[in-house]
Amino acid sequence: MERFRTDGAVLKTSPTGEADLVVFILTRERGLIRAFARGARSPRSRLHAGAVPFGYSDMDLTEKNGVYYLNAAGLKETFYDLRLSLPRLTLAQYFCEVLLKTATEGSSDPDVLRLFLNALFLLSADKKPMHLIKSVFELRYAALSGFMPALVGCDVCGAFETPRMHFDAAGGRLLCERCAGESNAQTVPLAVISAMRHIVFSEFEGVFSFSLEPSLLPVLGRLTSGYLSVCSGMQFRLLRLFYESLE
Repeated sequence: MERFRTDGAVLKTSPTGEADLVVFILTRERGLIRAFARGARSPRSRLHAGAVPFGYSDMDLTEKNGVYYLNAAGLKETFYDLRLSLPRLTLAQYFCEVLLKTATEGSSDPDVLRLFLNALFLLSADKKPMHLIKSVFELRYAALSGFMPALVGCDVCGAFETPRMHFDAAGGRLLCERCAGESNAQTVPLAVISAMRHIVFSEFEGVFSFSLEPSLLPVLGRLTSGYLSVCSGMQFRLLRLFYESLE
């Protein structure tokens, strides 16, 4: 049996037993874990406030034979304002769905938790356009997960830019107008290519720090969500609900 502390964010909870919860937590040191929180559904429980979706806490956990138990959660942030906007709440839930379906249990990359928390903060504070936050999360997360797209230049001839560039989502690569040929690669505005390069190659501190014409943000968003779906082999129900919430 091992007892340890880590900070983590709750992605999902599921009731079990009379008053317990199964809590899915994205942790800094151990990636995605599933922990039992005994009595957490009781308002009197010391776990009640911390075992909520989006709750970010300093957590005390025990691991025994591969099973985790949540002993205490010192709540740091709830991102409460997400609940004041249906589109922002749905987008945050979409991020959780992506992580729940694709993150590897027990495999840690601290930048994944950092990316998730930064996305929630910007959403909650309404500091960036939702489409921009969504695109950064999707593309940077794909890169962190081992699916770094080849965006330096044309994957065939190496050209950095031509008047028209194309993105091949299936191959995760750029193609110039000469090399695209009869491929199914999508023609992409150069400003969107620049945004994708920024998301993938920038230092983490500045990954959300770029601007794009509002008319091009949905173009970027379709590319990044399509790429994440292709490289993960997953379809995400809450992505469709997010777009529906904007209508």
